[in-house]
Amino acid sequence: MTDSRLSALLFAAALLVRAIAGTGMALFGTDGGHYLLMADWFAAGRFHDALQIAYHPLYPLLIAVARIPLGDTILAGHAVSIFLGAAAVVPLYRLVRSVFGAPEAFVTALFYAFNPALVGAQSDVLTEGAFLFFFLLSIERTWAAAESPSLERGATLGLCAAAAYLTRPEGILAVVVALAWPILELARRRDRIAIRAGALLLTVAVVVMAAAPYLMWIRSVKGDWSLSMRPSVSSVTRAAALLVEGGEGADSNIYLRFLKGVYRLTYLVTIPFFLLGLARVRHAGLRPALFYFGVPAAYFAALLFTLRGHSFMSERYVMAPMAMMLALPALGVVATFREAARRWPGASWRPAACGALLLAVAVLPGARWFGPSRLDTRSYRDAAAWIRAQPAPPRGVYGPPQQVAYLAGCPSRYSASTPEELRRQIAAEPVDYYVYTEKDVAKRPEYVSMLRSCDLLLAPVEITGPPGTVRLYIHRVK
Repeated sequence: MTDSRLSALLFAAALLVRAIAGTGMALFGTDGGHYLLMADWFAAGRFHDALQIAYHPLYPLLIAVARIPLGDTILAGHAVSIFLGAAAVVPLYRLVRSVFGAPEAFVTALFYAFNPALVGAQSDVLTEGAFLFFFLLSIERTWAAAESPSLERGATLGLCAAAAYLTRPEGILAVVVALAWPILELARRRDRIAIRAGALLLTVAVVVMAAAPYLMWIRSVKGDWSLSMRPSVSSVTRAAALLVEGGEGADSNIYLRFLKGVYRLTYLVTIPFFLLGLARVRHAGLRPALFYFGVPAAYFAALLFTLRGHSFMSERYVMAPMAMMLALPALGVVATFREAARRWPGASWRPAACGALLLAVAVLPGARWFGPSRLDTRSYRDAAAWIRAQPAPPRGVYGPPQQVAYLAGCPSRYSASTPEELRRQIAAEPVDYYVYTEKDVAKRPEYVSMLRSCDLLLAPVEITGPPGTVRLYIHRVK
């Protein structure tokens, strides 16, 4: 089978499982409303308002484009994530094939296609599908441009790296790799120096041209140059200050959440194959292995440094490097198959046993998404319908669940956490409603008590959806 046909089959498998998962979701998840509102505002020409939401613009822009033929923003948000998340399997397969070989690439692609954490995020209205596609494509193009440089590959690499950065702040690492590795190759090699230098200059030029509009908008808002409006950039600055001043840094719990995120991207059954794969890395050669595993190592190092000044950790932060690390269990599985072929070369049961092992460790974990999910959030639509039925259109809904705000047609904002901040928030910001769920009543009694005792808010309205759904409470500002 040709590589192009195999890549198409792997893409189809990844697309199918993500489409099934997305179809089974009763509602998009937290943060999805921000991207959808940005897409709506982009489509309406409200670019400044959309960018003020402070997420990087490319994913919402793609949603705004996809909603033209699809006719629905939520459907477009899922479709972009599903398609690009599945498409990311192709550059990952090509990269692993170039570094480790075709069998290892095939197994890595299966691990990626059916990884339950990746499937869940990439079938939702989140950036992970688009980001992993552009990030992995940029890394694959970096390796290809170094091995066989050309001006066309230099320009394409710049476009891919810029797209990764314009999707998430972490994409700046793709830009760094796209520039640093060709510089190292230019210094190390003596072949086609002019082509390598020209390709590098083209990469720089394309990155600058593609990122310039967003960077100039940030400067117009903040008054100085910055790479992002996201809090993670401020966290890098705080982490650097802590390092210089000798501060204590992050709470140890955030590093524990980091380890939990890494574990959720591996799951228990793959751990022995990770260990087996480590022993096989040396067979790829020093330079290819250094390039391939140097990228996730740098990613993890940058993330751990940022967490020193950051107060939040999500498993989504580690999805890109862990997608590349899936090559390790693939190396372990292929090594197991080769050892079985050496020991039992003529055994008739061996192909079936190897196939069953691959099915169990790489494919079946994705089956958890073959059923409906988030059925308890169906009541969020009822809460949004109640808000839309009020005489005046809402200006803002505060506090999670954030999905209610988008469904009600307004921005979602985070609620104040103290009575004094709450009163200032109501006086100074365009807020009309505070929403919380029965889970908050059980887990955040102080917060709920603060809202219910505030004399600037009306008594809560209880929203009860279909059986099995979450009960919501809505306070309206007087």
